[in-house]
Amino acid sequence: MKIAIIGAGAMGCFFGGYLSLHHEVVFLDSYEPQVKAIKEFGVTIEEFDGKTNYFKNVQAFQGGAYKEKVDLILILVKSTFTEEALIINRDLFTGDTKVLTLQNGAGNDRIISKFIDSNNVLIGTTTNNCVNLGSGRTRRSGNGDITIGSNAHNQELLDTVQTLFIRCNLKCEISYDIQRVIWSKLFVNLSINSLTALIQTPIGYMVKNESAWNFAKRLIYEAVEVAEADGTYFERREVLEMVKKICIEQGDGYRSMYQDRQKKVKMEIDAINGAIVHQARLYGVPTPYNSLIVDLIHAVEGAYDFY
Repeated sequence: MKIAIIGAGAMGCFFGGYLSLHHEVVFLDSYEPQVKAIKEFGVTIEEFDGKTNYFKNVQAFQGGAYKEKVDLILILVKSTFTEEALIINRDLFTGDTKVLTLQNGAGNDRIISKFIDSNNVLIGTTTNNCVNLGSGRTRRSGNGDITIGSNAHNQELLDTVQTLFIRCNLKCEISYDIQRVIWSKLFVNLSINSLTALIQTPIGYMVKNESAWNFAKRLIYEAVEVAEADGTYFERREVLEMVKKICIEQGDGYRSMYQDRQKKVKMEIDAINGAIVHQARLYGVPTPYNSLIVDLIHAVEGAYDFY
C-alpha cells in the first residue's frame, strides 16, 4: 500500500517510520530542512526502552510537490493547519482516496470531509507520545496504542487500516463509539498538553504538584460537563484516573504544545481547550478555567518576541 503522511513532525516520523516496514511511505511537509534530512538520512526513532531504530526506505517532498495517487493519507499536521495542508496537497485526493486523522483536538474530520467523501474518512487517537528531535529524528517516551473509528461505520476500511498498523508492530483497536474516544483524548490534551505548555514542565509534574493537579481537575470537570451536554456521559473519577495514569506512565515526556512553545511557534490551544469553550457556548455551559487557559496561551504566543 502507498501511504502519504502529511506532517513530518514527531508523530508523523514515528508512524511513517514503522509503516515503512511493509508499505511505501511518502512524507509531505512544509519545513524544508526536515524534508531534506528525511530524504538524505531517512527517519530515526529513539525508543523508550533505549533502542534506536532506523527507517531509510521512505520518501519526502515539500507540501504540494508530490502528485501521484496514494491509497491512504495519514493527517498529522497541527490541527490549526489542517485545512491549509489539505489545500496545498489537494492533488493527492481522488474520489476513492482514504484518509485517517490522528490529530489532537476536535473537528478535524469535518474539515477533511470538505475534500473527501465522509465514507472514506477515519478518525483516530493515539496514546503514543513523541518528541521531535529535528532532522528526521524523534524520541518516543512510552509504548502507546492507536484507536480508530468511523462516523460512517465503514467496516471494510476500519479492518484494512487496523491490519496495516498491526502488521507494522503498532497496536491498533477499532472503536464503535469513536466520539467517546475523541472526548477522552480531549480530556488528556486540554489538561496535560495546555498546562505543561503554560508552566513549561514534563508531563509527570502534573501529579507531583498539588496546585497543578487542582487546576487540571477544574479544566477536566468543565469539559466533562460539556461532553454530557453534547450527549456523551463520563464518570468524573474515571476520567481523572485516566489522566493521572498517563501522567505517571509518560512522566519524563513532553507534550506537543510544550515543544511548540520551545520553538516559539503557534500552539494548538484553539483546537483543544478552545474547542471546549466553543462547544460550551452552544449549550450554555460555563467554562471559566478553559477560557482562561486559552487566553493565557495566546498571551504567551504574543510574548515570543520578548525572549
